[in-house]
Amino acid sequence: MTVSTRLEISRAEHAQRRARLAERLDAQELDVICVFGPVRVAYLTGFHFAATERPVGLVLTDAGDVTVLLPELEGDHFAHQCPDLPSPLTYPEYPGGGSGRHPLTVLADHLRAHHSGRRVAADHDGYENRWGYRGPALSALLGHAVVDGLALIDDLRMVKSPAEIDLIREACRWGDHAHRLMQEAIAPGVNELVVSHGASLQATRDLLETLGERYVPKTREGLPANTMFISGTNTAHPHGLHRNAGVQPGDVLVTGAYGVVGGYESELERTMHVGDPTPDFERYFAAMLGAQDAGLAALRPGRTCAQVEADVRGFIEDTLDLTRLVRHHTGHAFGLEGHEHPFLDLDDHTVIEPGMIFSIEPGLYVPGLAGFRHSDTVVVTADGSERLSLYPRGLVDLIIPA
Repeated sequence: MTVSTRLEISRAEHAQRRARLAERLDAQELDVICVFGPVRVAYLTGFHFAATERPVGLVLTDAGDVTVLLPELEGDHFAHQCPDLPSPLTYPEYPGGGSGRHPLTVLADHLRAHHSGRRVAADHDGYENRWGYRGPALSALLGHAVVDGLALIDDLRMVKSPAEIDLIREACRWGDHAHRLMQEAIAPGVNELVVSHGASLQATRDLLETLGERYVPKTREGLPANTMFISGTNTAHPHGLHRNAGVQPGDVLVTGAYGVVGGYESELERTMHVGDPTPDFERYFAAMLGAQDAGLAALRPGRTCAQVEADVRGFIEDTLDLTRLVRHHTGHAFGLEGHEHPFLDLDDHTVIEPGMIFSIEPGLYVPGLAGFRHSDTVVVTADGSERLSLYPRGLVDLIIPA
């Protein structure tokens, strides 16, 4: 693998990301960017943290200088993760901790003192509202407009580095493993929640035993290997919720599984059947699989996301005559987040490049019967694409004995 012994992005790569963003600032004649999105802060610094009501922000100049705004309670945590970065700018607490100063005023004072008269961009005009946070817009505190700089960062995130792809490939391995454990545990009468959580926990145990100290958790919540399923007619809802009921012979199952390695996610979904499938199930399953094949074939460099979606929609309409059963676009990018820009959608004209990671997941949803959706993690290569999630896709491998 191209990553270090520890399964995480290196400090050198984080420094390269900041340098690339500084170059983009300079090219846009911007002097400073303020970054508030927790995932974007982590992307640029390697500082992963629990995002709460307490603002965290990154200030980066066109010269590459870095200042990080933190609550004092995160100081030691930051020093541990980012020993290569300067000491942070801190505040006592939100909303002020008795200081009489809102945390964003601390940042605004810093910008006025060190970057007065300079053009400021931000991914968000102030800290994002979460966990009860209330605060002023950054532009209001500075007394001038702040340029929308979100795309300056997120466009960098679209094309994954070799190290990012390696981490996602490893995450796929554990998503596949979690799904296998879950499939082996599904039988008539079992509870969706119990089986899903049990398989996730066992897969996590296996991951930690296999990877040992190489695995570096990047979050306080969730497990590094996860899997779940929903069943029956509930699957006709693309985002159906769990049922507190036992699996029954004849149920259709739509599953999901993913790993998280170095903060990077994978995606795997399958459509399964409990017992002998009906002719209707086989027909819709084959149609769904054909639509996913069309998406896999359409994904290659130089095309746009919209063209990939148009190919899939054309197959569903012209070959299957099933457009009425479509509820969503074909897929999305992902990496540090489960959904990232861009999207395989008719209105997304982003040009596809090697190194982009997408889900390919066209779905067909039959009211009163079931939903039919496979999803795979796919990396764009120099001349096409490569599927990184390697779980079987064919019907014979996805039947649960009744």
